[in-house]
Amino acid sequence: ELYDLSKDELHQGSTLYIATDEKNKSYFKPFRENYDLVFLDDFLDVIPTVNTNYYGMIDQLVAYKSQVFYGTWWSTLSGYVNRMRGYYISKNKLEGYKDGSMDSYYFVPEGRVREMKQYIPIRFPIYCREFPISWRDIDKGIKEIANSIKEAIKR
Repeated sequence: ELYDLSKDELHQGSTLYIATDEKNKSYFKPFRENYDLVFLDDFLDVIPTVNTNYYGMIDQLVAYKSQVFYGTWWSTLSGYVNRMRGYYISKNKLEGYKDGSMDSYYFVPEGRVREMKQYIPIRFPIYCREFPISWRDIDKGIKEIANSIKEAIKR
């Protein structure tokens, strides 16, 4: 099911890094059949002395530099990855930096799949996603930010 949800945005045969703590990698068989699939587990020999408590952070650092990211709506890992992607896109003036959008998607819930593809001003509930204002306007003063929000709401 996850493969079917993501195949339109991912290029067949490309390298796909999966950040997961799932032990049964056969779960990802549909991806393996269509992509060059890698996990952090594939690189443990390179980082033998790294404390396992840091593995989630390593996953985040790898994922934020991806061309396309798929996460889950309620995941703090996905939220942090999207925030780091926003900083990276803004700093390097990559596609989406002007409008706060990025090639990030959520597998579920269905109504949120393309949430990161457009600028959305801060709204409630604020705990379940990252908002572009946190990276897009990071160097602006509070008055400029307030005016940006007012303009976005008018649109």
